[in-house]
Amino acid sequence: MRLWIALLVLFVAGCGSTSQNSGNSLPQTAQFDDKSATTDTMAYRNLAAVIYPKSFETGGVFRVKATGSLEGRVFLNTEYDYRDPRNITIVLSPEIATEFEKKHEMSPEAYFLKKRVLVKGQLVQVKIWFSSNGKRSNKYYYQTHMRVASMDDINLVSTTAANVG
Repeated sequence: MRLWIALLVLFVAGCGSTSQNSGNSLPQTAQFDDKSATTDTMAYRNLAAVIYPKSFETGGVFRVKATGSLEGRVFLNTEYDYRDPRNITIVLSPEIATEFEKKHEMSPEAYFLKKRVLVKGQLVQVKIWFSSNGKRSNKYYYQTHMRVASMDDINLVSTTAANVG
């Protein structure tokens, strides 16, 4: 049953694309909402849940509403509350974050905050454990992450290009 749901989500996502897929472009799975020209995060969350614990390479356009960092990793969130089930967390490794900062002379958090980004990465559902007094509890929740593999896989979306068509 999970396989059928995953195939259905992939089929629907693929049918919604109108762009050509060349060697360096994003896969044709990104769906956009007409009002905000961003990817439907719930569709991606549901796909990640169906294929859990596996990952899936895909792409999308997301508005970064909040940011954070932990141990060198940078988190770009599509919702103000990173625990919101609608949130997709775009994850930049410490290496990519450092490379980005050297190239742009500013942190990725400041650069991408409140902007729309075109992202390619591994979509995966991650189990996040709650802790109390430094010890892991038996409670957890899931986050949906898109792990970026290189700086070339995340770019700003220009406002003029978004209004075309």
